[in-house]
Amino acid sequence: MTRLVSFDKKQRVRNSGRTRLVTGLCLLLGLVSSVPAAAWHLPKWEFGLGAGVLSVPDYRGASGRRNIWLPVPYAAYRGNRFKVDEEGMRGELLQKNRMHLDLSVAGSLPVSSGGSVRAGMSDLDPIGEIGPSLKFFLGQQGHRHKGWEQQWWLRMPLRAALSVGNPLIGHQGWVFSPYLNWVWIKGGERARWRWNLSAGPIFANRQYHEYFYTVSDRYANAGRPAYDATTGYSGSRMTLGLSMNSKKWFAGAFVRYDDLHGAAFDDSSLAETHSYLAVGVGISRVFMQSSEYAPHASQVHR
Repeated sequence: MTRLVSFDKKQRVRNSGRTRLVTGLCLLLGLVSSVPAAAWHLPKWEFGLGAGVLSVPDYRGASGRRNIWLPVPYAAYRGNRFKVDEEGMRGELLQKNRMHLDLSVAGSLPVSSGGSVRAGMSDLDPIGEIGPSLKFFLGQQGHRHKGWEQQWWLRMPLRAALSVGNPLIGHQGWVFSPYLNWVWIKGGERARWRWNLSAGPIFANRQYHEYFYTVSDRYANAGRPAYDATTGYSGSRMTLGLSMNSKKWFAGAFVRYDDLHGAAFDDSSLAETHSYLAVGVGISRVFMQSSEYAPHASQVHR
């Protein structure tokens, strides 16, 4: 496990700016993951700017929370292979009837160890996750051309976790998080609404759990005993998202809840709670868009 060194005061000032940037990107990813349905009569690309708020714990299992207001860029690109749309940012590697293979991304925020159960320990750098996601189409009702549609998917992303900081890029393990996904799309000429509900377990290897939950002998004390994290179950997650796109305005919100009971790191003193709740809301004004429209996506085979 890579051991991080503590930052001095000047580095902490610089990190505060980096924290806001990373937080903005994470909020953007959370919101665009519920952008209304892809590429039917929408421009190939759009860009806007707005504001949002994110309320999130420091990390999964932490008791401390942050409420952060910040500007939120809105960006959508609906190309043939690379897309930023209702499934977030991804690149389509393979599409065969009911099976799709994409690139998937996720991330977590940096954490300052001062004034928390991690006091005296190294700060946590932001984590970016990237890897393939295998998706299986399970069923469909309606047709979005006629105003509404709902779909069911099984998604199985496997992502490498990469920390950004000191060292510049560090590999911090692997995360596998299969989940069932239900999507309902409804709309017409004025606006398109999208509801999204997903749920499933999370698994991670020892290196990933060590990054957040291991306590070495160096940092152990009476209230924080030494602990070595292991590979295994990392809790379960449920996410509900809602968004609206009127082509001039985009608004989105999500609620994410993780149940950490029975997780492999349950005995770590750094896992203070058995729950994780994150909430995000944002609104953006779309002020730039292409004159070219995205190609019509083919209907998924039933």
